[in-house]
Amino acid sequence: MKKFLKYLFFILVVTFATAFLLEYIYSSSFKNAVARNKTRYILTLTEKDTIDYLFLGSSRVENFIVTKKIEEQTKKRALNLGTQGAKLDDIYLYLLLLKNQKVVMNNVFIQLDYIYNFESNSLNIRSQMLPYLNQNKVFDAYLKQKDSNYFYLKNIPFYRYAINDYSIGFREVFNNLRSKKTKMDFTDGFVPVYGHDPNSKTNLPGKILDRNKSYEEIISFCKMNNINVKFFCSPFSSKVNNKKYLKDLSNKVENFYNFSETIKDDKKFKNCSHLNEEGAHEFTQVFINSVLLLK
Repeated sequence: MKKFLKYLFFILVVTFATAFLLEYIYSSSFKNAVARNKTRYILTLTEKDTIDYLFLGSSRVENFIVTKKIEEQTKKRALNLGTQGAKLDDIYLYLLLLKNQKVVMNNVFIQLDYIYNFESNSLNIRSQMLPYLNQNKVFDAYLKQKDSNYFYLKNIPFYRYAINDYSIGFREVFNNLRSKKTKMDFTDGFVPVYGHDPNSKTNLPGKILDRNKSYEEIISFCKMNNINVKFFCSPFSSKVNNKKYLKDLSNKVENFYNFSETIKDDKKFKNCSHLNEEGAHEFTQVFINSVLLLK
């Protein structure tokens, strides 16, 4: 029995020592890494950065808003921080983070559609913030409020990396150590998609949520910080059903531009919810003419 306890103690010591070592290696690799996602890119911005036109939302911003086109015509700085799978809670987090970095945001445009019905956050963006949990007060406060696993994430070495291996595991650490850059230009943020799927179909929700706490937090935050915020809905193809949802959304949200039916040619859509590159350029021009050149 005594021998077994010694062996068990030895295993525990080795396990904890390994966990602390891996925690150090992984965290160090992220701390000094080049930007490989938009969450990390925001952490590189400072008070010297002024963004005249900031776009936030899901892939329906990332694949839709051609910021170089905006800069060419307005002669002002534009940044696309649209991120795959982002919801309103993630957008609110990005605003908090940008404020913490002391970035000047003159005009914020938030893409809003069926994500109004979600009050959760994106696992993708949540995992991207975890390497900086012990380094960034915004992430720490956010996760303390939002994540029931906060205590374990913060206090158990290597735990946050182990349960999020799909996004911040060995492969990402290896790329960090190699300083491997992605193909995305984060100073721009637009990611084009190509082609057309003629069989794509989808449905919008049948009923709109009575209220969304994250939306209310965004409104309150922007008022408190004197940020000019407007909301818009990017185009959908003709194969999207339940478009009455968007009319209900228009009635609920102030400063809302409904561009859901501005692109008439379905061949300019990759699928019914996403424009291809040609469609993105056309929509960006519509946005410039309808919103930006009026300012």
